[in-house]
Order: sequence, then structure tokens, then C-alpha cells
Amino acid sequence: MRPFVVALGMAMIMPLQPAAAQPSTLPKFLMACAACHGFDGIGNDRSIPNLAGQSRDYLATQLRAFRDGRRQHPTMNFFAVQATREELQQIVDYYTALPRP
Repeated sequence: MRPFVVALGMAMIMPLQPAAAQPSTLPKFLMACAACHGFDGIGNDRSIPNLAGQSRDYLATQLRAFRDGRRQHPTMNFFAVQATREELQQIVDYYTALPRP
């Protein structure tokens, strides 16, 4: 079953996941990530990786590498530095809880 989209306000669109897969709260920083990686964790083109169902260790390691500058990508480096460690952990928790595409 594919997620469907519900408009929330004028600028915010959120996919709804099946009840078992939907995290209980949405991370505050999710809007920054979802622009490219989607609310459903599926990248909006081939050059953007899918995050849904990825390994928790892998995502956390990559975000730390972007934050520390060990991995280079202008957008990811910018956002990883803007987010707190807690916000990055919430993003990892959110995307790893989603079903893999």
C-alpha cells in the first residue's frame, strides 16, 4: 500500500504511512530533509539516496561525517551543522522506522 498525501496548511504536505510504520512524532528538522529525501524517505531523483528503512548505524555515521566535514556535499554539510545532535538523532530514528521501498 502506497502512502497517500494530505495537505496540512498551505505549505506543508505530509505522507501518511500505515499505522504500524508511522513514527509517533515528526522530527522538528524533518522539513529540511524532506525537501530532497521525501517524507516517505524516497529521494526525489536518482542522485538523492533513499533513506527509508536504512540502517540506523549507517545513517548516523553519514550525518556525523557531513557535520564534521569528513564527507562533502554543500547542502548536507550545511544542514548537518544547523541541526543539533538531538535533531539529527530524531531524523535517524524517523527514517529508519519507515518501510524500505
